[in-house]
Amino acid sequence: FQSDGLKGFYSGLGTYVLSDGGAGALKFAAYEALKSYTTSNIPEEYQGSALFGCAALAFIASSIIIVPGELLKQRLQMGQISSVYEGITNILKNEGFLGLFKGYSGVCLRDIPYTMLELGIYDNLKNAFLKHNKTHGQIDGNNAKITIIAAAIAGGFTGFLTAPLDTIKTKIMVDDAGIYNGFVDATRKVIAQHGVSSLFQGSAARVFWIMPFTAVYLPLYEVFKRKLELLVPKVL
Repeated sequence: FQSDGLKGFYSGLGTYVLSDGGAGALKFAAYEALKSYTTSNIPEEYQGSALFGCAALAFIASSIIIVPGELLKQRLQMGQISSVYEGITNILKNEGFLGLFKGYSGVCLRDIPYTMLELGIYDNLKNAFLKHNKTHGQIDGNNAKITIIAAAIAGGFTGFLTAPLDTIKTKIMVDDAGIYNGFVDATRKVIAQHGVSSLFQGSAARVFWIMPFTAVYLPLYEVFKRKLELLVPKVL
């Protein structure tokens, strides 16, 4: 706050919104398509487990957008670049096109488990709550309280478990000095220098922002999805 004022807390916001918006569109389109496929082709007793696989594949589809966006966002936040344009031109000039995907393995190793846990836990909890309510005579299938609670639990649990993966991913992406040679090497060096506990540095802050974030965005997603289902005819 002393160095940049209030806007310093929102460094990289534009890149974050654009990359997450585009990646989110791909992720949820793929996730819904895969969920629809599993509902039609997988026995009911296995559908809960299949949701985790659907979430993993959905993230892979979105990674072509989210990885370059994450890279630029991290460098903006660290003050390594002053604009998205500067970041893209510098990367293309010094590292080539594949430089935009630096840290791809780190992002995937963090976000595939994150997306699997987030969406898998959320949908399974939501379905369990709805089934419980239906069994006890409460038939409100669009219960907002259920989606908020399920989303908050999924977000908090997922945020804490994936904190070490986020720590390593960030170190790789802002490593201009070439200290780390991949995810495994970075993990080994961080543990050797700072101990295992350092992997969870910032985990409390991560949980405290992911819980309310997830409790807002997943229920809102459900609302918009229901509205779109009413407006857009299903294509067989």
